[in-house]
Amino acid sequence: MKIILLLLLTPLFVFALSVPELQLSESLDEKKQGREFLQLIWDTDLVISDIEAATYLKKLGHELTIYSENPRNNFGFFFLKKSDINAFAGPYGYIGIHTGLLLSSDSESELAGVLSHEIAHITQRHLIRFSEKMSKQNYLILAGALASVLVKSNKASGAIFTSTIAENLQKKINFTREHEWEADRVGVVILKRSGFDPRGLTNFFKKIKDNTNAQEFLRSHPLSINRISDSLQRLNIIPGDYRKDSFEYTTIKAKLYYQKYQKIKLENNKAITYYMRAYQAFDKQDYQDAKRHIDKLLLIDNSKSSNILAGRVASKLGNMIVAKRYFNNNSNYEKDEASVYYTAKAYLDNQQVRLAVLTLKPFLRTNQGSYESYKLLALLYSKQGDFGRSHIQSAKALIAQGKLEQAIGHYERAKMLVNSQDLYNVISAKVNDLQEIINLL
Repeated sequence: MKIILLLLLTPLFVFALSVPELQLSESLDEKKQGREFLQLIWDTDLVISDIEAATYLKKLGHELTIYSENPRNNFGFFFLKKSDINAFAGPYGYIGIHTGLLLSSDSESELAGVLSHEIAHITQRHLIRFSEKMSKQNYLILAGALASVLVKSNKASGAIFTSTIAENLQKKINFTREHEWEADRVGVVILKRSGFDPRGLTNFFKKIKDNTNAQEFLRSHPLSINRISDSLQRLNIIPGDYRKDSFEYTTIKAKLYYQKYQKIKLENNKAITYYMRAYQAFDKQDYQDAKRHIDKLLLIDNSKSSNILAGRVASKLGNMIVAKRYFNNNSNYEKDEASVYYTAKAYLDNQQVRLAVLTLKPFLRTNQGSYESYKLLALLYSKQGDFGRSHIQSAKALIAQGKLEQAIGHYERAKMLVNSQDLYNVISAKVNDLQEIINLL
């Protein structure tokens, strides 16, 4: 596979530079690199499949992009199952956050701060600007950085990173100082506009500077707290009434901690304690015990996270009427992918496949879904014996991973199985569209 460039959060320095005027359209080469990079991310098998975590990060990321310099830019957000503290911004707006970074954050503003910095790298087109001027040696630095983030073998990735960085680091720093200043300045503005504490990025950097698990991060993100503080002062940032941590942030963080260590992290928060005791009981298939904790939780919290877990517990106890009521308690239910997904999953668990299809199909008809949702609908159609439509949804799942050639294969199999001429024609058109994209890119 062609080596893809990767831009990490890089050295931090103060420079009184003006932010350049942006280009608002992406080139075909950017889209090509983006599609290849998207495939590379999924091929690592590190992408977090938990749909609540995935949709939370996607929602938070897009909330921040609204306040960015170029909200029309293409963006994609992923949690990757890696314990080290790191993050990256790749081609075509794809941003990855390692779970180690999430677990090291102490507030949603800190997570939003890292995301905002990465978003700024994308909107300021730093990857493109760097690649236009860099030498072959600097190209190898970025290729090594990519390997160090995504290669599964820590020893291999460390060797690649060290060999490429050692001789050429100063050249990289000299070129990217202005980029880091821009990313800090723009990132702080994004935080301020979105209502998060603009000091989130500074607080996060201060906290991890002596963390042994952050060494890879610190090598590729040398710290300069003074420069970020300067950005805050320039924008007249003072303590204020900023957004509080959402319960969704707290539960996602607690769940990923549990999934990593198979134990609950004790918190001075009654709601999250009830939530995680219910989640642990659910994970151990002790649904009655899970219900006991859920009932206590719902007396003090009625958030989306609590209702989704309550619905999942009720469905496992065979009470779909109650489960559906919990799922529907979420505001804007029809637009919330996690709620719709778990409703469909609950119907499937209770052998009500037709209702599961009728729940998930309309959502995916009007909204761009995640890989997990398309995969679930493919399974549902397969259980109904509708293998043509199952292949169609499998193709859409692969498209979400950037795997267009494999998607065409599923569409071609679907063409041989569907009975409707109209559907056959639609599939043929989709195959032609994908083939044109592949040829164009």
